[in-house]
Amino acid sequence: MRWIAERVQRHRESLMVLGSFAASLLVGGGIFALYGVHPLEAYGHMLSGALGDTDALVATLSRMVPIALATLSIAVAFNGGMWNIGAEGQLYLGAFAAAWVGLTLPGLPGMMLLPLGLAAGIGAAALWAWIPGILSLKRGLNVVVLTIMLNSLAIYFTSALATGPYAGTRVSSGATDRIPEAMRFMHLSNFSTLNTGIFVALVAVACMALVMLCTVPGYDWRICRLNTRFARYGGVDVVRRQIWAMLLSGAFAGLAGSLLVMGDHYRFRVGISPGYTWTGMILAMMVAYHPLGGMAAAFVYAVMSSGALEMELMTDVPVEVVEIILGTAVLFVTAGFALSNRWANRLRED
Repeated sequence: MRWIAERVQRHRESLMVLGSFAASLLVGGGIFALYGVHPLEAYGHMLSGALGDTDALVATLSRMVPIALATLSIAVAFNGGMWNIGAEGQLYLGAFAAAWVGLTLPGLPGMMLLPLGLAAGIGAAALWAWIPGILSLKRGLNVVVLTIMLNSLAIYFTSALATGPYAGTRVSSGATDRIPEAMRFMHLSNFSTLNTGIFVALVAVACMALVMLCTVPGYDWRICRLNTRFARYGGVDVVRRQIWAMLLSGAFAGLAGSLLVMGDHYRFRVGISPGYTWTGMILAMMVAYHPLGGMAAAFVYAVMSSGALEMELMTDVPVEVVEIILGTAVLFVTAGFALSNRWANRLRED
């Protein structure tokens, strides 16, 4: 029994996340029952629509890529003890910066345009994340307020550019012209926008997860998040580590935006993100900001949201049920951690 208790304590967060997700699936099953649909039938159609054949799997992976990058963007910042609420604006700025490179330098060869587009998108977004980070750490301003304000500013600024000086001449209002073919990531399927940019995303995610889990900077970030004062006494340069956390958080948001332009739409458009980073924030919260857990959560969400279309077609259950399940999972996880921390504090007091 003692061995079991030690194992449970060691993997408490993972067990809590899995239990909360299972409980949210039960809540979803109850909603399906209210529509007169057996829960197993509804979930079966959901899985079939997302993973039933090669085309379905490719579409699901295409949906997963920007959500996974957005989730990791939020997780990186939080692991460093920073709140990056402005990732959506950073995504937009990164997307426009990548498109700007293609529109301004169309004559360059592809081997130069591709890295330049990625560098511009990542760099612009990282800079936009650095501004609230440095103002918060050096001047004591509220990072949440700053990132929210810069969020709106970036979205409105890029939208004004896309409908003004960079408005496309052969497209409806609210979008730029297409970037050169040499700058585009090739689609892997005729029935999906999944493209070779997924390999860039996979390498970036793997490297960041390795840094967060297996390196000294990753350990320093966790210490900064858990106890800033202890980190300073331990010799950690807290300001430097947290600035890097914000820079990398913005970089991943910018990478997501760059891949949307260079591999999906092939142009910048107003509303290029339907809220990827807000979804990523919810998923990151649901898995306690763990990088690998965030990738698993992004895949599960992509499966549910992609398969929900077939579920609605076959059962008349609306796709919005997926959002209810996700929100319920976050609620259960949050409540679980709150109760767990309260019980742990009581045990220490006793």
